[in-house]
Amino acid sequence: MRWLLASVFSLSACGGAVAPSSDAAVAPTPEAEWKDTASCDAVRASCGGDPAMLVRGHASGLVGLDGARVEFAVRYVLVEGGGLDVPHGVALGRTRVGGGAFATCVCVPHGANLYPQIAAVVYATGTAGLSSRDVARGTFSQRYATLGDEDVSGALAVVPSDLQKEAAVAAMVERTAKVTLELGAAEGRAIHGGLVADERPLAAQIATASIPPGPATLTWTMPGRAWASERVAFFVDQNGNGKCDDADRGAVVPFAPTIKLGGEWLTGSALSVVCDALQIGVARE
Repeated sequence: MRWLLASVFSLSACGGAVAPSSDAAVAPTPEAEWKDTASCDAVRASCGGDPAMLVRGHASGLVGLDGARVEFAVRYVLVEGGGLDVPHGVALGRTRVGGGAFATCVCVPHGANLYPQIAAVVYATGTAGLSSRDVARGTFSQRYATLGDEDVSGALAVVPSDLQKEAAVAAMVERTAKVTLELGAAEGRAIHGGLVADERPLAAQIATASIPPGPATLTWTMPGRAWASERVAFFVDQNGNGKCDDADRGAVVPFAPTIKLGGEWLTGSALSVVCDALQIGVARE
């Protein structure tokens, strides 16, 4: 599975029309969700001992961002022993910037030193939403371990790219998603796809699979928030070069657990909306 890593690092609906099922994503109301996390002392008192671990996330040098909302997260594997491309839990802290700095603490219930993922988002002052368009700073990175103190000042020192914003925002949400695609004759080729939305024009994570005889399944462990406008952008790598180009074919369709595509493929220059959304071929560390 390919990641859009914020430590390095739109789309309009088109293509085949597939009606969302009753299981389709429904957007929450993020403006009503915000509540600052308790103090670090309070989090520490309730965290307990091993295997739980307190992690303090902080940054300074955030000039001009006083009053901005901050989210800091440690993502940890929910069940150990299955590798890293598995569902993750999210230990999430919320606070605000004051004096150009912030600090917040989270309690990671287990696995804090089993390749945790560290992320932080600073939403622009005056915004109320939780989408990438509200982001002023953002970072997402995979770590080997954490010592319990995460200074993300350097990572938040510069304005992030659009891809960095999407990855950082998606990291705050504990969610997995799966789509089964009935594609017709495409056996043996690779399929690449991501979940996009009006609020998430670039996919935060790319899922890749080899198309078997029968339906293909794409699974995401960090797709981001389940917006009501969510769509699946995908392409079949017809020429096997690992990139999205006009030799391939794909589609953008409303999110549903099962999608059947007939003759509504995007090809040639029309495929650019899929390529732009997935950013396949963009250099990553």
